[in-house]
Amino acid sequence: MKVLGIGAHPDDIEIFMYGLLSIYKQEGHQVYTMIATDGAKGGANKGRKLANQRANEAISGLAKLSSPIFLNLPDGELGDELEHKKIIKENILKIMPDLIITHSENDYHADHKSLSLITKGAVSHYIPILYCDTLMGINFNPNYYVDITDHYKLKKEAILKHKTQSPQRFIDLCELMNSYRAAQCNSPKGKYAEAYSFVSSFPFSDIREILPLPLKLRPFHIENQHGFL
Repeated sequence: MKVLGIGAHPDDIEIFMYGLLSIYKQEGHQVYTMIATDGAKGGANKGRKLANQRANEAISGLAKLSSPIFLNLPDGELGDELEHKKIIKENILKIMPDLIITHSENDYHADHKSLSLITKGAVSHYIPILYCDTLMGINFNPNYYVDITDHYKLKKEAILKHKTQSPQRFIDLCELMNSYRAAQCNSPKGKYAEAYSFVSSFPFSDIREILPLPLKLRPFHIENQHGFL
């Protein structure tokens, strides 16, 4: 199976979907990664030099998954332009993946939101799309949780490759976010999960058969004087 992860910026795949993509890679599937914008505005020293630095960081960060495809669309300006839609769609169709993982249209970031809507409008009628979590889960209601505990170290290592982005802040956020998502499934301390959302739409009413097994739920017991309720 071909799985394509599409991030808006050079570090988005590592932050939001690295764990799941790493699971697919381990299971022997073909994993592809695509980065929509050049990231040229994501730092104090904005411009082409920063974009080149961030591209090299992405190559290093994603090395254990795939060689990323760079679309080099303008950072902070991803939108409804016909040319943006054409470039994104053409590059998706070159791969023809069996599953796309990308941002949610309810994401906090305008580029993330635009990429989600463009991808949905371009190919959702013949390629199923799984939407990844937002930063700290704001405005996101997941219906699929995957245990990434065994892949969490690799995820942190990948994020740390993005030296221009002060990566420790994202490590700290992922520590909170991924442990919280695991806790939502009553997982014990030390477990990490990524959360996703799949929206049923024709012709893909259910895609669970192409997803890794979800995080196993543990029964929640409350002990009182008579034992467990």
